[in-house]
Amino acid sequence: MSNDQKRKANGGLTVRILGLDFETTGLLASEDRVIEIGAVVWDTDSNKPVHVFSELVKPEGFVGLPDTIIKVTGIEDQDLYDFGISTQVAFERLNELIENSEYVVAHNVKFDQSFYEAEISRLGLEPVDRPWLDTVTDVPYGDEVGSRKLTYLAADHGIVNAYAHRAVFDSLTMMTILSRYDIQEVVDRAKSPSVSVLAHVSFEEKDKAKNLGFKWDGKNKKWYRHYKQCDLETVNFPFEYSVQDANL
Repeated sequence: MSNDQKRKANGGLTVRILGLDFETTGLLASEDRVIEIGAVVWDTDSNKPVHVFSELVKPEGFVGLPDTIIKVTGIEDQDLYDFGISTQVAFERLNELIENSEYVVAHNVKFDQSFYEAEISRLGLEPVDRPWLDTVTDVPYGDEVGSRKLTYLAADHGIVNAYAHRAVFDSLTMMTILSRYDIQEVVDRAKSPSVSVLAHVSFEEKDKAKNLGFKWDGKNKKWYRHYKQCDLETVNFPFEYSVQDANL
């Protein structure tokens, strides 16, 4: 069956998704650089990876990695000198994969999308316009799933990631988790905006918010938690609350 036939059989729903993860020299896309790309083309009809792209990337002018990055990723300077391809080649190939997919998936989209856009801009390439899905917020995890950290999510789903913080292994882990859920529901949730719920509780009532996963913002003196707007209909808060844009 061709891809077009699969899409028609699924009511037009996308059946090819690109799971993407970057390892980088730091957290700021405006200053730091991508040093590894892990991309997995996943077919949602057969529910399996159909193509895997894994490359170390040696940015132009590379002079060495911060010790913290070496410790977290296990990637060392010599690895990039021996096996790293140029950023230009890496992102031209990545763009080809995105062009052949209907969605891009990342775990914490803001991070990976910001690095994608920054590297593409430096290279003078055109970004490929595809909707992005976030496995932190867009997957309908049940209440029994606690932390949204990838290693904990993997454990909650009976998955072992032996090489956390290596891009292709994190991508495969992420996509295996995603494969356990209805992709149509994930796509629908991605369209619902993220909001910040503010709990109006006194000091004596703070545990009511804390027990629901709310966090204390000491600077602004408020208890808050991010939700998908579509989820608010199913939550019964034991206190008064207000809702604002999650970016505020």
